[in-house]
Amino acid sequence: MAKRLAIPVRSLGSEVDTPSVTDLSEWAKARAGQSGDLVTYHLMKTLEAQKGVHTPAAGGWFYHERARTASLPDAPADDVMDDIQAVQSVRKNCWWSLPSAASQFVDPDEDQILFFRQFLRMMRDAGVFGHVILLKEDPKPLELELVSGRRIFWHLLNPTERALEKVLEVQRDIAIAPADLPLLSDLMGSYTVRKIIVMEGGEADLRAAKELVDLDNIMTGGYAPAKKPSYWDELVEGSFILR
Repeated sequence: MAKRLAIPVRSLGSEVDTPSVTDLSEWAKARAGQSGDLVTYHLMKTLEAQKGVHTPAAGGWFYHERARTASLPDAPADDVMDDIQAVQSVRKNCWWSLPSAASQFVDPDEDQILFFRQFLRMMRDAGVFGHVILLKEDPKPLELELVSGRRIFWHLLNPTERALEKVLEVQRDIAIAPADLPLLSDLMGSYTVRKIIVMEGGEADLRAAKELVDLDNIMTGGYAPAKKPSYWDELVEGSFILR
């Protein structure tokens, strides 16, 4: 009988929808005496859904406005500090997902990107393990140069071959859709790839990734849609290879 080998799941963030008045009221009542708003609610609820996820991530594109405000010069950090404290009450030392500086500021200059980098550093000093930086467009070269590092993971929501090449110049781990595995295989002749995170990969997709890297360097990735509370449970349950 074939053995079912579980493949770890990595979260790259979540989408959210407006909660019901009842759900929000009950949440606020349970947090009586503690600070927090709708953004805090989304952070906690999306993270609570990731109980079985090996590498969870708080946040997602919905953290856009909070991150933009906190990335301005001399911006107060109270709301972000409250968010971090709330998230740590659910899970310690998790990653945090948010849009890139270029997604928050139109054609950001070096100073804006450096303020954004300083904001990320402040979050890590407060206990955030690392950041998933979300991109809907191709990454800006200046941002890749100034923001990349060991605790930064660039994730392309709409990947192109050019964008993949740019990201692979600064990081060795990559999240990719199953349909783009052949393209990644071609790029591996020019770039070093250590770990492949197969987005919502099924067993056949994970096997295809296994042809490119060692089994220990394969994960299943997810970016949760709104209105699907069972998303992470289903992803964890289906993340395996038969041996």
